[in-house]
Amino acid sequence: MIHYIKLKQVAIGVCFLFNCAKISAQKKETLSIPQNITLNDVLKLAGKNSLDIFKAKRNYGVNYWEFRSYKSSLLPKIDFTTRPFTFNSALIERYDSEQNIDVYRQQQTINSFANLSISQDIRATGTSVFLNSSFNRLENFGDFETKSYNATPVRIGLVQPIMAFNRFKWEQKTAPLEFQKAKQDFLYELQTINLKAVNLFFNWALASKKVAIAEENKTTAKKLFNIGKQRYALIAIERDQLLNLELDVYNANTNLTQNQQALQKATAALKLFLRDKLPTGAMPTLPELISDLSINLNKAIDLAYKNNPDILNLKIKKIEALRNLDQVVKNNRFDLSLTASYGLNQQADTFVDAYGRFLDQQNVSIQFSIPVLDWGERKGKIKTAIMNKEVVDIELQQNEETYKQDITQNVLDFNIQHELVLGALRTNEISKESYHLTEKRFLSGSVDFLNLTSSRKAWQQANENYIQALQSYWALYYKVQQLTLYNFIDNTPLLQDFKTILDN
Repeated sequence: MIHYIKLKQVAIGVCFLFNCAKISAQKKETLSIPQNITLNDVLKLAGKNSLDIFKAKRNYGVNYWEFRSYKSSLLPKIDFTTRPFTFNSALIERYDSEQNIDVYRQQQTINSFANLSISQDIRATGTSVFLNSSFNRLENFGDFETKSYNATPVRIGLVQPIMAFNRFKWEQKTAPLEFQKAKQDFLYELQTINLKAVNLFFNWALASKKVAIAEENKTTAKKLFNIGKQRYALIAIERDQLLNLELDVYNANTNLTQNQQALQKATAALKLFLRDKLPTGAMPTLPELISDLSINLNKAIDLAYKNNPDILNLKIKKIEALRNLDQVVKNNRFDLSLTASYGLNQQADTFVDAYGRFLDQQNVSIQFSIPVLDWGERKGKIKTAIMNKEVVDIELQQNEETYKQDITQNVLDFNIQHELVLGALRTNEISKESYHLTEKRFLSGSVDFLNLTSSRKAWQQANENYIQALQSYWALYYKVQQLTLYNFIDNTPLLQDFKTILDN
């Protein structure tokens, strides 16, 4: 009885292990089932997982925090400075009034200092306004031991350059444009990622199609060779024709191996770009052509000048050229500035007395300097700045013309590519039908092997041409979308929630 129970337990355990292995095998089979992957699937995966998207987000983050720093610089600044303990022991030069001579005496001091200040820049005029409060304690050791306190509870003042270069004025013009350009750069980079994804997807699709055709060719070559052997036995064909059929079998095997290697490389490149997010056993599904999609050239040019970061960058460069010229002219003319301050101040031997019976502390100064003789140095710098601005103006004009030509050419190519894809599709259908008819005629003996081979190559080439035409179509579309930052399929601008970019 005991032996029976043990044998029953062993049998149950074996069945359990067998079922587990069966379930595991079923899971593996399920995972290896080919999954159809479209171009849109690859675009979505690339927009989430590629290293390029993480790089684009970090580049935007750099510009975001630079703009945040600029916005913060518009607000008042509060600074606290302190030296709580400074000890000094040294021989110092002193004047002895009794002997009417300078002498060196040993002096030891302990000094404590603190200052709290608030400052604000006025961007329109370049003025710096400040408000501060300071305290100083000094203790002397040596022949005479003394303690003194110096307090300035409040002091307000300003520094006003007159007719000087005002960098704040130019920052107000460039900083918002640079932040806007950062947003457009991010959208532009998304389209660059789309273009990479399009090329990698169609390379993968073309390689997959070549493998499928090579497998079909291999099957057909074996079938024709077997038929050829039967005909040769009946003396229906010559030996050279049989040898050609046998050679075609070996060529089909070699071609299949080569195309399988090319498919492995294309798949590996796509997986690397998507960071291994491509499902195992995935198969590409070619995208459908957007029927009747035609891009209006004038609309595309207007959108490019409105949305593209390269165009906005040209505007920023124009402002920077004017800023540089303004800076050189004003820095090499003369320097005139006004400094004024008013405060309350007192010095006493005790802390309490230092904060009582305050005295006025006033300061007003005007500084003016002008070079009298510089042998033409200032004139040379100003002329150089003017020439540099003119060079920049010419370069910007050239860049605008080149950019307009680029967007025009891409739009025209895209509109034409629609017809080219339709033509390639029809050619593919005709060549496929022609090959099947030629194959039937070959089997009936009315067509020789050379005609069959030629028809097969024409069909294969038409397949490749169609996929390449479709690739060019979508590459051109995303290129135009990149240049305009506009979705012509949905007829909407490209949108992005920039508030969540830095959270991911």
